[in-house]
Amino acid sequence: SNPRSGLPGRLTMVAGDGKVPIFGKIKKDYPFFMRGDLDAFPALFFDNLSSLLGILFAMIFVPVLASIILGDGRISGAHIGAFTDMIFGRMAPGIAIALAFGNVCYSWMAWKLAYYEDRDDVTALPYGINTPAGFVMAFQVMLPLCFAYADSAPEEFALKVWQGACSANFVGGLFEISGFWLGNIIRDNSSKAALYAPIAAVGFVYLAYVPFVAVNSEPIIGILPFALAFTGFFANGGKGIYIRGISSVLVFGVGVILKWAGAGKYDGTQEQQVATIVDAFYSFAGKNSILPGVSLLGFGDVGNFIGVVFPVALQSFIETMENVEAAAEKGDHYNVMEAMIVDGVGTCIGSVFGSVIPTTVYIGHARHKIIGARASYSLLNAATYFVLLMAGIFPVLFYFVDPISVGCILIFVGLMIVQQSFDVSAPRHYPCLCVGLFCLIADQSRLNGDTRIGVINLGAGGGIMASLIITQIICDLTDCRFDRAALYSLIACVFSEFGIMHGNNPVGINGGSVGLGELAVSYSDGATYESGLNEGWRFAVAYAMLTVFCVGHWVMQKFGRFPEAVKDNGVVEKPAEGKETEVSKA
Repeated sequence: SNPRSGLPGRLTMVAGDGKVPIFGKIKKDYPFFMRGDLDAFPALFFDNLSSLLGILFAMIFVPVLASIILGDGRISGAHIGAFTDMIFGRMAPGIAIALAFGNVCYSWMAWKLAYYEDRDDVTALPYGINTPAGFVMAFQVMLPLCFAYADSAPEEFALKVWQGACSANFVGGLFEISGFWLGNIIRDNSSKAALYAPIAAVGFVYLAYVPFVAVNSEPIIGILPFALAFTGFFANGGKGIYIRGISSVLVFGVGVILKWAGAGKYDGTQEQQVATIVDAFYSFAGKNSILPGVSLLGFGDVGNFIGVVFPVALQSFIETMENVEAAAEKGDHYNVMEAMIVDGVGTCIGSVFGSVIPTTVYIGHARHKIIGARASYSLLNAATYFVLLMAGIFPVLFYFVDPISVGCILIFVGLMIVQQSFDVSAPRHYPCLCVGLFCLIADQSRLNGDTRIGVINLGAGGGIMASLIITQIICDLTDCRFDRAALYSLIACVFSEFGIMHGNNPVGINGGSVGLGELAVSYSDGATYESGLNEGWRFAVAYAMLTVFCVGHWVMQKFGRFPEAVKDNGVVEKPAEGKETEVSKA
């Protein structure tokens, strides 16, 4: 049908074509607020809250971890204090603006779609911070920057790390925007398992494994929230067994009660905890230190993190495409290009105002659609976080809640990402996806003091790009797509030579020192093969050998010596039913 064809002053369209004009008109009588919005808002709010709390806990721990690893006292308590002030005073307001921009934009898109298709039952796409990307920014960007600026004074240390991370986040936002024309090209020429491997690895290691270890440090607090995470999110076919929207509240609530009942061994006394909250109130409430534009004075550091931010942005815009397509299956045909632009611009705007965390469309549209939500749940989310983060109230909430129960939510989110990654990948690619997980496991092992050369080589630069490229190569080998495996092997060869992958090249071209994971031309620096320190060039040679191997197999395949290639990219048409659960997306 064509409900608007021939109507004076209105565009001719085809219902469901997904071509809503970016600057189109809105439906002024669209019922943007319904009872379902009151049900959808808490779910989206707690989606963002659990992720934001977990990411900020991780970021505050980053300089502590850097100090432990360095072990020489250069990063002091004053540095850690300045870093914390930077997070709540400068970064949090930037997050507020990014969330406000995206939630308002997606609400506006709902109004436009309602006009375009002349419907009243349009549900806005859910939007928030990119959870795994936030942990990538913490451990793969901010941590290396802490090492780089360890000799700086406390205030300068915090400023430089923040500026470098904001600048890297801005570049990641530009990559996200590029998805509006690159997205289909990359998706059509990559295996599903490879696209999901980096984010699944982050979900497994930093969102699931690390918080699970923390839960075991406080078992009396952690055991019930941990159990609730599984009964509330994974039980009953992924729908949970409790009233819709209450699972997150239960996890948080039980953890907070046990924390303030004194069940924690390492939380300090109640008097100390109250003093921390009071101090946070007087330090941050009613004020912020937002510095628009100043946040982007760290572009000199960005080059070293291209291999980190690009794979994350790549997976993000592919996921956005799929979430928009999922919304279309429920009847809401949004403009996918506009959605990818909004995600990227939201990330960029947040960076300008101080955010280091990318933003994205969330899984969950179907859930909100079923309960009758429209667009105001998104506006409520924007307004709530704008007040909490801009007015300096969030630090008080941060120190009031229990970090162990926050970790239990993150365990669910991380395992859900891993589960989803397997759901959308062909079973024959499961072993390849597992190899992709190894790259981030190696990086976590490296951060915990593992000095084995293989661990350092694999985890250099965070292992993100290696997770993507290696997984892609072995997926193609599995599918006998030897021509494409040769191409990706050649890409890996070039990336290894310049430190984008396997960036363990301590000796630069001029003999100077090069940090782990930094961009550098790798070469054999030793008098003998055995005495050299640089490793990247050895991987370049290895991938060149693999390229020749793949080309040889491709030639043999053309002569009928090997089976025909499987060219479906390992796509599973429909994920298992009931997998859409209650908390956020990648």
